[in-house]
Amino acid sequence: MAINQEDRHDSGLILINKPRGMTSFGVVSRLRRLTGIRRIGHTGTLDPFADGLLPVCIGRATAAVQFMDGYDKTYQLGIEFGRATDTQDLTGQTVFEHDLTDAEKKHLSDTCFIDLYRSVEQLIGQRQQTPPMYSAVKIDGRPLYEYARRGQTIERKSRLIRIDRALVTSVSLDGVFKASIVIGCSKGTYIRTIADDLGRELGFGAHAASLTRLQCGPFKLEQAQDLEQLFAWRENFPDQPSFRRYLAEQKILLPIDLAFSDFPNIDLPKTEAVRLIQGQPVWLSAEELTGQLPDFNLDGPVVVNSEERLIAVCRLLEEFPLGIRLKTERVLIDLADFQQA
Repeated sequence: MAINQEDRHDSGLILINKPRGMTSFGVVSRLRRLTGIRRIGHTGTLDPFADGLLPVCIGRATAAVQFMDGYDKTYQLGIEFGRATDTQDLTGQTVFEHDLTDAEKKHLSDTCFIDLYRSVEQLIGQRQQTPPMYSAVKIDGRPLYEYARRGQTIERKSRLIRIDRALVTSVSLDGVFKASIVIGCSKGTYIRTIADDLGRELGFGAHAASLTRLQCGPFKLEQAQDLEQLFAWRENFPDQPSFRRYLAEQKILLPIDLAFSDFPNIDLPKTEAVRLIQGQPVWLSAEELTGQLPDFNLDGPVVVNSEERLIAVCRLLEEFPLGIRLKTERVLIDLADFQQA
């Protein structure tokens, strides 16, 4: 798969290492200034106090954002015990404090922090989680944090989340009880809520003291670019188009295809691909589909390619007796671009 030649300098993905203290929208704003492209969107919002990997889509690659939002993610969570806050992180107001007694510290040390390790191990699996009041979840058209800032508490519905990995990587009891945990989880998991939950379970109270996103879907933090470095490089170029060309040549501006590297994919003949791009119905027999996707199911999205080009993201609908119809979720290429040599 390859992005259109004419678009490859103006469209793609940039992986940013978001610094602490900056909003995710702040990253987008700076990239607009840097590249001269207005059509930019990010996937997987990071709180201002958090840092780490933030995938950003530029130009026509913003079509991928809706599918990237469902990525699983991995975080490094720094927890400080002894203080719980209303935001569940270090930026909030204290709502509970507990100074660990010498006896409690001795118990933690003598047992090698077994209570913490057990609680973290029990995080693995599916569970219901209630979004915190300081979150962007909307109720009656307003994000929860607006209610929270007015001192209001709104009833929220819990949601099903999944934690695949939870590993304590370090523990310290030097003055303050602290721990660092790596968490691999599904979309929509509030990591600072996990810190708060662990504080409640151990009885000490806790908050998220630091949060770093290590992975988002197929992308890892070590692939990400520092904003300051990008601005430093920009000074070496006379204009924004030449700088964008440099980013593409250095593989800093990545092709949209990579956003779908973990998705099941199928290939269509050119004539069928044209029909799909034009919005016409396309069916495959179960045998044809099984030949490309032996373990296909009708639940998730499928990426469609043709002529080594990325065409669309579709759902599979069984329509007896016609076969399996490709229901278009998003066409990712223009017909003229696809048909050009």
